[in-house]
Amino acid sequence: MTPFTRPPRLKPGATIGIAAISGPVDEKPLASGIRALEGRGYTIVPASNIGERAGFFAGSDERRAAGYRELLRDPRVDAIFFARGGYGASRILPLLSADEIRSRPRIHLGGSDLTVLFAFLATHARLVSFYGPMVAVGLAEEGLDWEGVLAGESPALHCVAEEDVLAGGVGQGPLTGGCLSLAASLAGTSEAMDGRGRVFFWEDVGEEPYRLDRMLTQLERSGTFDQLQAMIIGSISPGARGGGESQPSVDAWLRDRFAGSPFPVVRGFPAGHLRRCRTLPLGMPVLVDAEHGIVKFAGPAVA
Repeated sequence: MTPFTRPPRLKPGATIGIAAISGPVDEKPLASGIRALEGRGYTIVPASNIGERAGFFAGSDERRAAGYRELLRDPRVDAIFFARGGYGASRILPLLSADEIRSRPRIHLGGSDLTVLFAFLATHARLVSFYGPMVAVGLAEEGLDWEGVLAGESPALHCVAEEDVLAGGVGQGPLTGGCLSLAASLAGTSEAMDGRGRVFFWEDVGEEPYRLDRMLTQLERSGTFDQLQAMIIGSISPGARGGGESQPSVDAWLRDRFAGSPFPVVRGFPAGHLRRCRTLPLGMPVLVDAEHGIVKFAGPAVA
């Protein structure tokens, strides 16, 4: 297995580029996130398309890709954060160059729809990326761990409650995954996730349990979970778009879905579509010890 490249750590006073490769970005929450970054001493360089709107995209495919690539080529930019998720990242993948990304590895921080781009980075550039808050979605919250993780701190040990162990055992390997609906959408593409020897993380919002089950089944049948070492489940907010199952029924579905799993499965990891979400380094080794109730990363995810 080819090792992943860890990008240079985030240093005080660094210049951060803000990309918008998915949905259009609302000005007020973006401004709040930028103020939070500037208040920490960072210099901000917004992508050229940051204020654009083309239907449910932050500009055309070409403009979104160009805005991101301009940040990649900008010698001032030390790290790239993403404004928001939504939808659209998958449409710009054919317009990207893995060689361009590899030529100067940098921190990429985002979540939700960025699952797709991070799969591209993992598959074609072998670059560690960071699944966490976004500039216009949650980054201004106090008490988040993104700054410490990006500066070189090891992600904190997570203790798993007994009731959050869905299948026992111990497994470890590089972390992969992200938003489940996006991970499932990659099956059959050149960015399809490979679970062999890895730990799979997933979370989602607004999807009913039957849809989550269908996505898991698609990934299972496509071979994504072959030789998987462990699974970590983050936030699940089913039915956020209206209606929805009760929490007890969701809990019952999860326990039934993973009963007899050949690999350890734990839930309740505080990452995903949450106001105060943990930052997860995709590509870094992680230990899932369901017997002792811990999730532990091997060390710093940046160089």
